[in-house]
Amino acid sequence: MRHPDVARPVTSKVGDTPSGPRSSSSTRRRHRGARSRRPHTAFVLSGGASLGALQVGMLRALYERGVTADVLVATSVGALNAAFIASRPQTPQTTWELARVWRRIERADAFPLSLRTVVGGLAGQRDHLVPARGLRQIVERHIELDDLADAAVPLRLIAFDVTAGAETLLSEGPAVDAILAASSIPGIFPPVSMGEKLLVDGGVVNNTPISHAVELGAERVYVLPTQEPPFAQPSPPRTALDASIYALGLLVGSRLEADIARYQGQV
Repeated sequence: MRHPDVARPVTSKVGDTPSGPRSSSSTRRRHRGARSRRPHTAFVLSGGASLGALQVGMLRALYERGVTADVLVATSVGALNAAFIASRPQTPQTTWELARVWRRIERADAFPLSLRTVVGGLAGQRDHLVPARGLRQIVERHIELDDLADAAVPLRLIAFDVTAGAETLLSEGPAVDAILAASSIPGIFPPVSMGEKLLVDGGVVNNTPISHAVELGAERVYVLPTQEPPFAQPSPPRTALDASIYALGLLVGSRLEADIARYQGQV
């Protein structure tokens, strides 16, 4: 398991061959092929609101080193970044395009606050403070997918089903709705209905879904986090929205280190 920003090396077990006599040239060729086989690789993109811009540089560093993903697993803002690259070539040029998108987005684009919505949310008349129209417009403008299943790189998004009280892995269905569901911060954005499920940001329970990458058969995992423990900020949050996002990061961020420790010997 690796963090691309620190290039933390891990010795892989993939391709190891048992010791013993080599009886033929075909056996040697078979062993060489096993050693040279590229491990099934997953990129795991975590949540982190505007800090998701950091993942652009991490992706560029990976692509410049010839490291590409066989599967993308993401939640929250990571779902937006993953969906962007899932339908495009895995090259540094794609990351430059993603960087341009980030530079053009203003906070008001994603969080179009209105007095009516805020008052309604605070008065208990609504279940959110920010309408989803701004986020939906961003997704529709920049994501080149109609259905998650159409992604050139397999894409798996993690949301949380409020009705069932469980994580949900999204791999097919309307792409825009799935991305919104995986990134709808509870209380900030409205939940998204998909079939019988009522979905919100999967980051509330699993902000860096390493476990799903392992379950999908990944042999090598690159984690693209947006923050490192102890989650210190150079300055305190200035607005209620900043404070809410920061508090959510504190609440769920500790699972990252726990999962790294848990899966370190497996991938």
